[in-house]
Amino acid sequence: MHVLILGARAPACLEWARAFNEAGWQVSVGDSLRQPLSRFSRAAHHFVRLPEPRDNPARWIDALASLITARQIDLVLPTCEEVFYLAHGLERLAPLCRVLTSDFALLHRLHHKGHFAAMSQGWTAAAPETQLLEDHQAVHALAEHCHQWVFKPAYSRFASRTLIRPSREQLAKVRPSAAAPWVAQRFVQGRELCSYSVLVGGELRAHSCYHPRYRVGRGSGIYFQPEAPPPVLEFLEQFGRATGYTGQVGFDFIEDASGCFHVLECNPRATSGVHLFSGQRQPLVASLGTAPAPLLQAGAQPHMIGLAMLLLAAPSHALLPGFWRDVRAARDVIVAPGDARPLTAQLLSLGEILLRAAFRRCSVLAASTADIEWNGQPLEAVPQ
Repeated sequence: MHVLILGARAPACLEWARAFNEAGWQVSVGDSLRQPLSRFSRAAHHFVRLPEPRDNPARWIDALASLITARQIDLVLPTCEEVFYLAHGLERLAPLCRVLTSDFALLHRLHHKGHFAAMSQGWTAAAPETQLLEDHQAVHALAEHCHQWVFKPAYSRFASRTLIRPSREQLAKVRPSAAAPWVAQRFVQGRELCSYSVLVGGELRAHSCYHPRYRVGRGSGIYFQPEAPPPVLEFLEQFGRATGYTGQVGFDFIEDASGCFHVLECNPRATSGVHLFSGQRQPLVASLGTAPAPLLQAGAQPHMIGLAMLLLAAPSHALLPGFWRDVRAARDVIVAPGDARPLTAQLLSLGEILLRAAFRRCSVLAASTADIEWNGQPLEAVPQ
């Protein structure tokens, strides 16, 4: 069996490559970057450089179709936001091999923070009150009580533009439109948890939940402390029944002081929770099968992105009680026995993204997804 894993820049792709390799699959990884992280893993038997999907979705889908046929791919597994372009081309690609994604319309509803908040109403962990903002007047109407709200683009990632209880001056700079909407979500004080799950036809196959103990600013977690709150598991089971979802999905939650869980947003793609299955890689691959399967739950060991912990978290946390204890307790998601090259390749991959950021005149964070993200722009029909 031969799997093509997309998003080779992501540590999640590296985790999946190792899992499929351990399960005896032939593993190809693909990306539009020249030097993505997973390219350097012994678990990746073949790397293919693809066009940028955001630049020309039809060309990207054509390239995928040709690759699937030429290399006799049995399964395509996305890990990053290329999943939206993959779903857009599903009618073209699905006859060629199995593609682990839901349809584009469902992914869109989940990705749009306002539409998802509306969808979750009545579920076991509904979103806080959420308002869609499509013009400055809608923003101005909330200015007097802006300290009660969280503002963020409806299509966004990494919390890079999120404003938590902003000042009036900060809020005045927010200029939403129908083409680039924002949402305002009622602020809930509490403890954040994140989930990662695999579903097939609405059936929950694999599930993990974690507290992002250390972060890069307000954005991506770099330390993943496993937890197993029953309300989160119940929410995922309900989500599967309601949507029939197929693919990987992550959710962000807040547990308030009363112990009530609120879902904040959805990421219909792989997230860092996949690393919590590093001790169960073959069962994780088996969870993707077409036949019904028992639920696989993640292990209890914390995981971390070690280099990020040392470079980004240590300067501000090194003297705090428990930091180095946490580091010693965690497993580095990049390091694996017999597969050391990704450890040093992180720097090469980062260098390529730094060059992209300079060339495109954007932040490093923006450059890391600029070629694969989808922000609601219309997509042309794909020729069959």
